[in-house]
Amino acid sequence: MCLDISFKVDKEEDSLYDYLPNLKIDPQLSIEFENISHIAAHSRPDTKVIYSNHDHLPYLTLMRWGLLKAYMFKDPASFKKYAFNSFNARAESIMDSKSTWYPIRKNRCLIDTPGIYEHRKINGWKNKVPYYVRLANHKRFLIPALYYYLQLSDEDLLRIKAINDRYMLEAISKVINLETGEVKGTYAMITREANKKMSFIHNDGTNKYRMPLFLPPEKAVNWINPTLTDDDLKEILSYKIESDELETWPVFTIRSGKQRPDHKEKFEFFQWQGLPELGNDDPLEPQQVLF
Repeated sequence: MCLDISFKVDKEEDSLYDYLPNLKIDPQLSIEFENISHIAAHSRPDTKVIYSNHDHLPYLTLMRWGLLKAYMFKDPASFKKYAFNSFNARAESIMDSKSTWYPIRKNRCLIDTPGIYEHRKINGWKNKVPYYVRLANHKRFLIPALYYYLQLSDEDLLRIKAINDRYMLEAISKVINLETGEVKGTYAMITREANKKMSFIHNDGTNKYRMPLFLPPEKAVNWINPTLTDDDLKEILSYKIESDELETWPVFTIRSGKQRPDHKEKFEFFQWQGLPELGNDDPLEPQQVLF
């Protein structure tokens, strides 16, 4: 699973208007949002997404990472089983009519980000090594995703409140304004089988050897075209970016409050002593004690 992302925009980065000249921007979108160098999915954060609005124009706004649907709120066990695994959607499942993703295949959006993080397991090391991943040509990522606006009745809300599960209540509080009834969209990032380079990095865990559905931005913008057919969707979902189109490097731990010893940004290169080349997971020396 991809659960870590960056929104630290480089001053030299290409403009969204290069790809979406008719882009409209949510007036409530904070410009300061672009300075965040690391966001983790499990906090269900707001992130920038672009979708096709009711006028069929690309619209940049904020949605919550971690797609939520009503069936997930049946009870705490269901929430843990489904909602804790709804940050990513498998490309291979989206066009399966029996999948939970198929009914919302027309709810398509793009995650606007300069890069993502993925973790690599090294044999004998306690901690995994995080890597930063971006396009080698330094263009922005526009990563395909599916979005949904949670629909719960008043009876549903009363039942969920009575259950009084912390995680269920926290999730609802982040997407539904109980005073106004306003609902914020939630989304799942689309992933697929990894290419060679990403399989060397994402080499451990139940979802190992996978990566986001990386696309060149020129191709990615078609994902939110409302006129796409199912055959068009299948073609996009089957796209596999080549390894040499991605640039990757190791970074200091991103899931810790510990300050980097060199005080650089989270996405900047960090030298791990004994780290072997990609494709070889046997360390050159024992892991440093970093935290």
